[in-house]
Amino acid sequence: MNTIEVVAQILGMVTVVLGFLAYQVKTDKQLLVVNLLDCGVFAAHFFLLGAISGGVLNTVGVLRSFVYYHKDKSFYRPKLFPVLFAVLMLVLGIWSSVMAGEGFYAVFVIAGLVINTLCLSLKDPQKIRISVLFTCPMVLIYDIIVHSVGGAIYESVAIVSAIIGLIRYRQKKTV
Repeated sequence: MNTIEVVAQILGMVTVVLGFLAYQVKTDKQLLVVNLLDCGVFAAHFFLLGAISGGVLNTVGVLRSFVYYHKDKSFYRPKLFPVLFAVLMLVLGIWSSVMAGEGFYAVFVIAGLVINTLCLSLKDPQKIRISVLFTCPMVLIYDIIVHSVGGAIYESVAIVSAIIGLIRYRQKKTV
């Protein structure tokens, strides 16, 4: 393993810690701040691994998390931005996978992150946690194929963390 691969895998491990924290915070704003940092580190991680689609999509994820964080501002359009970012991820994901020659396996990270983009626009952290149970397995397949050790651990930890968060913050039923 060369120096670039070592740095890439170290960055992948940093995302594991950030990913666990993201689903343990209580508010959507806190989740989005951690997610923004996480996407930035993931972008660098994937670019260093040569997994261009993952790098491009996570770069868009930084911008997406920033915009979603400001969803209470006047410029934010709740019906427009989630669809805009989903389409942007779809188009750039397909373009980058074709340009980089990544092959069919890029469809897993593209689908996972497009769906995740739509779900992150929700205000309910519990719904965001539920979405993780569907999107992380798709991204996990990509991580395994591109040899992203940190990414594979991240997706596994994110699933467990989301389940813990779902249990911790579940609504108590009143009788």
